[in-house]
Amino acid sequence: MPDSILLIIKQWLNALLMLAVLTVLGGCGGVSSGQSQQPATATVIVECVVEGSDELLDVPADVVVGGVRGQIDMEEGWVILEGVPLGEEDPPQQPLTATAPGYITHSQMLTLNTYSYTTVSVPMTPADLQQTGTVSGTVTDATTSEAIVNALVAFLEPGADEADAITGFTDAQGWYIVGGMPATEVGVICQATGYLEATATMTVTADADGDNPPQDFALLSGSTTVTVSGVVLELRAESPIVGASVEIDSQSAVITDADGFFSVPEVPVGQRDVVVTADGYDSYQDAITVMPGMADLRILLSRESAQPPPGPYTITGQVTLLGAPDNSGATVSAFDRDRAEVLGVTATDVNGHYYLFVPPGRYRVEVSYAGRSIARDVELLGGGRILSGIDFALTVQ
Repeated sequence: MPDSILLIIKQWLNALLMLAVLTVLGGCGGVSSGQSQQPATATVIVECVVEGSDELLDVPADVVVGGVRGQIDMEEGWVILEGVPLGEEDPPQQPLTATAPGYITHSQMLTLNTYSYTTVSVPMTPADLQQTGTVSGTVTDATTSEAIVNALVAFLEPGADEADAITGFTDAQGWYIVGGMPATEVGVICQATGYLEATATMTVTADADGDNPPQDFALLSGSTTVTVSGVVLELRAESPIVGASVEIDSQSAVITDADGFFSVPEVPVGQRDVVVTADGYDSYQDAITVMPGMADLRILLSRESAQPPPGPYTITGQVTLLGAPDNSGATVSAFDRDRAEVLGVTATDVNGHYYLFVPPGRYRVEVSYAGRSIARDVELLGGGRILSGIDFALTVQ
């Protein structure tokens, strides 16, 4: 008998078998359309086909919907997932992830049928096992070590568009498996509702060459708080500044003691803005990452100048233009020698003062005026330091 006829017969038999399964389920606790009370869970039937066709996969696929995991039966061609939570959205939705050897993991949001069965056919794109790899791992709560269900794990090559990310969701045990990633260095992002995002970088090994180590994540709850402590010092002498005001985000300001020490309790984890002010000193502001176990902050303040800068700065100095009417109008730029790009550009005022705001790094600071230039290499350390006194004298006539 020709293969095409056999395929048609097999598909017809599969359809009859699925109808029989639905009938049996309907008689064993299925929800009828006449019931008025909305159920708490749904039943989802999933099949996986080769993208662009109706051909069922010739390998078993692992499927997760709303944390409920199952594997497609190769004889029947589908998997029945019962007890899938409806969630709180209207209409109810849950994430779906399908992973199979030799295919790129597929994930999507699936709208659930409230009073009947939800059926879905998942298109799977073939992947070259010589060029792509598979990664699995767990996502847990960093405080309780409990599994996090429906956490999103995304893999993306550096420089690639976010739409090209290969993603998967965790099951009720916090476990995920994602396949079809290029065998190269990739960035990994893990996100879950109510938790702070976590990132990692890993080099993926092709499936044909072996297995990849687990990529696990322990996420911090967004409600976690810690105490942020540190010291405020004068920039040049690094002597304590007494009575400085330290404010982190919306927390009440605290005042430094005789040793310049401060402690701000119950600061939420994540990116926070810190502002420090003290009489006779330029104000300081920066963004910090608040995390459990973080080191004490070390904040250095510059004595207030006659003409304070218009905003935050990390490199400052004075340019003397020999032969010019005044010292204004010189262009000052900071070239990051490691990144090979200019990260800051400003101009001098009438007194030759300039202020640059750049992150810590190794820089070449260059002054240009009327076709002439002068430069020097500097290193800006972290920890909130300000590099001052980077002065220049440039003859312009």
